[in-house]
Amino acid sequence: MKKNITKRILAALLAAALAFSLAACGGNNAGGSEGNDTASTALTEEEYQQAVEDLSTEMSEIQTNASTAMTDPEAAKGILEDMKASINDFASVTPPEAYADAHEKLKSGCESLIAFIDTVAAMSEETDQTKLAEMSTQMGEQLQAAMTDMAEGASMLEGASE
Repeated sequence: MKKNITKRILAALLAAALAFSLAACGGNNAGGSEGNDTASTALTEEEYQQAVEDLSTEMSEIQTNASTAMTDPEAAKGILEDMKASINDFASVTPPEAYADAHEKLKSGCESLIAFIDTVAAMSEETDQTKLAEMSTQMGEQLQAAMTDMAEGASMLEGASE
C-alpha cells in the first residue's frame, strides 16, 4: 500500500511539472528582473515574464527532487505542498495589462492543478476502491483542465509578447 501511495504522489509531481513546462514555453525570455513578488501593483512585462520563468525553474527543480518521493512518502507530500505554494504565489501576482487575459487562463490552470494535487493527497489516505476509482477519474479531469488552460495561457502569453 505504501508503495502505491508513493507512486501516486510521484505521478502528481511529474504531471504538475509537465503542466508548468507548457506555461513556461509561452513566456518571452526578456532580461532578468528581480521583482516578482506578489504585491497588488501590476508587474512590468519583464517582471511578469521573469515570474513565469522562475515558476518554470521551480517546477523543474521540484521534478528533479521527485526522486526522493520513491522512497519517502512524507518527503513527497512536502514536495507537493511546496509545489502548491509556488503555484499559489504565481497565481496571485498582478500581471501587466498586456498579459491580463493570459494570466487569467494560467490562473485557472493553476487552480485545476492545485485541485489535482489535493485529490492525489486525498487518495493517499483513501482505501475504498470505489472512491479511489472516482478520485482517479476526477484527477484525470483536473489534470486535463490544468494542461488545457496552461497551454492556452502559454499561447496567449506568446501572442501578447510579440
